[in-house]
Amino acid sequence: MEAIKKKMQMLKLDKENAIDRAEQSEIDKKGAEDKCKQLEEELLGLQKKLKGVEDELDKYSESLKDAQEKLEQAEKKATDAEAEVASLNRRIQLVEEELDRAQERLATALQKLEEAEKAADESERLYPLNLFRLEFVCSWHF
Repeated sequence: MEAIKKKMQMLKLDKENAIDRAEQSEIDKKGAEDKCKQLEEELLGLQKKLKGVEDELDKYSESLKDAQEKLEQAEKKATDAEAEVASLNRRIQLVEEELDRAQERLATALQKLEEAEKAADESERLYPLNLFRLEFVCSWHF
């Protein structure tokens, strides 16, 4: 009987220990569930934050793409403008060279005109004398 009582006490003690462990397990389970719920909420918050960051990244990537396109267009315009300036400078140089040649031709023409005017003045000065001689010669032969 004593053995049965001891056995019963041990079983009772095992039962109380099992109940304590079950209660502790229930408390641990509740704590784990609360922690899991907290982590799930934190995960949802982080997922929302990640989505926001990804959206921002997409927005900034698009802005960067637009800015790069504008930069490329501006660089092309600058290159085209530089080429146009070089072309205009060459045209200016050619026009200046043509102007120099035209001025040389004008100077030559003015010099020839001056010489022609001198010759004409000389001819006019001598012309009345030549006309007189021609009239004299013509009247003498007839």
